[in-house]
Amino acid sequence: MTQKKDKLVLGIGSPFISDDQIGLRVAEAIMEMHLPDTDVDEASVSGLDLIEILMDYKRVIIVDAITSREFEPGTVRVLDRGAFTHAVHGTNPHEANVVTAFELGKRLEPIRFPDDIRFVAVEAQNTYDISEEMTPPVKAALPLAVETVLRILREPLSGSEVQ
Repeated sequence: MTQKKDKLVLGIGSPFISDDQIGLRVAEAIMEMHLPDTDVDEASVSGLDLIEILMDYKRVIIVDAITSREFEPGTVRVLDRGAFTHAVHGTNPHEANVVTAFELGKRLEPIRFPDDIRFVAVEAQNTYDISEEMTPPVKAALPLAVETVLRILREPLSGSEVQ
């Protein structure tokens, strides 16, 4: 097993559903940069499945599409875990929401579970249609989403970030 680095960029989504692939595309762009202190991974999971993936990192940046309908498609926002307090579920209505998963991870492994978890959320226009193409506003947001992740990665790590 390879040693985990201090930081993780985790792109979440489906490569087959229009705007839902934005997290994966951002992760691919970051992966191509070969950053020395950052692991990059892709996943099509949510809820409790995230716990094991996030263990042993000091900072985690999760990149995903979001459908809030409060912002224009392609809007890039940085959210902390508190922004998901009222989320009902992830991709499957039978699994725990993201906040519950993080609380459980912190309770089960308080030393190993990261305190510093941020979300780079890109407002989606289409998360239903099967397509290898993102909609134009979400595709246009890709460079800003990548730069947002890089900005967060440049922030100094401290021993006790609390979100």
